[in-house]
Amino acid sequence: MVTIDEIARRAGVSKSTVSNVLNSRDERVSPETKSKVMQVIDELGYRSRRTKKGFSYPKTSSVVLLFPHSMSRFLNVSLYRELLNGISNACQRLNYQLITITSGQDFHPTMIYEDFLNQELGDGFIIVDLLKRDSRLKRFARGIKPFVALGKPEVQDTRGVSWVFIDVTAMVEKAVKRLITAGHRQVAFLGMEEKRIITLQAIRGYERALEKNRVSPKDKVVLYLEPDVYRAEVAVKELLKGNTKITALFTASQVIAEGAIKAARELGKKIPQDLAIMSMLENASSAQLTPALSGVDWKATDMGDHAVQLLVKIMEGKEEAASGRVISTDLIIRDSCGTKKE
Repeated sequence: MVTIDEIARRAGVSKSTVSNVLNSRDERVSPETKSKVMQVIDELGYRSRRTKKGFSYPKTSSVVLLFPHSMSRFLNVSLYRELLNGISNACQRLNYQLITITSGQDFHPTMIYEDFLNQELGDGFIIVDLLKRDSRLKRFARGIKPFVALGKPEVQDTRGVSWVFIDVTAMVEKAVKRLITAGHRQVAFLGMEEKRIITLQAIRGYERALEKNRVSPKDKVVLYLEPDVYRAEVAVKELLKGNTKITALFTASQVIAEGAIKAARELGKKIPQDLAIMSMLENASSAQLTPALSGVDWKATDMGDHAVQLLVKIMEGKEEAASGRVISTDLIIRDSCGTKKE
């Protein structure tokens, strides 16, 4: 298969220049350079892929899942397994093959997307784990293949982007309000890496709950952690030792919640009597924890299913190229927070 690297090498230009030509971004390429690149493309057999607006590719009936983490995280975190379950079931139902691409390291979103976009790899893409000002979105929005992001971008990144997600801000606000109205005046927020969109949207909900329920700003406690049980345990233990007024936690990851439960036990704190915990739930496993974990259901399986449905509609011309879907979700109350069911 002819690659963008080979075209660039033959034409004596950069890969980004070839990409600009392939995607009809004529304002970025001089007529002479475009002519040179087009000549090489024709020589290498790309003539059959050209269309009036640029290039199209043979239909492969394939969906590509781009996962910017290691295979180990993909297999060991139940949230991702639930997402994969929804994605793979939808692909099977709609007669699409699923191709999954992982990274050699965790949280490595700068994979070589230009190469993926200019190959016969698949008909469309699903992007996981959005970042603030995510450069991947701009690259894909400029491309010729449709894509859907699992996560809602911020306002400045939404142009040309299709996405599926839950309303994280509203649901976290609801969860933290539940803790506050149960009598917890100092609720700590334990987020994942600060660069994640999910962290930004979750902390926005946390802050709204504090403000609307007249909790003093001095009682705001925020800690950013990696989604790792051991590291979360160590960090939460230090947090609780240093601030004995904290009686409740909201965690933006079930993995962090598991670390928090271990930390509480190490300190001799009972859950929920001494420390209430709510979390974003990987719901297939959250009920199996001791105590059973309360919080916001990710609806991960539904999210994966809806992402494929939306992507296929876009690929088949039945939906606009930029569309958003908010998946309805629930606040699930179990033993870890000590608040009664409504």
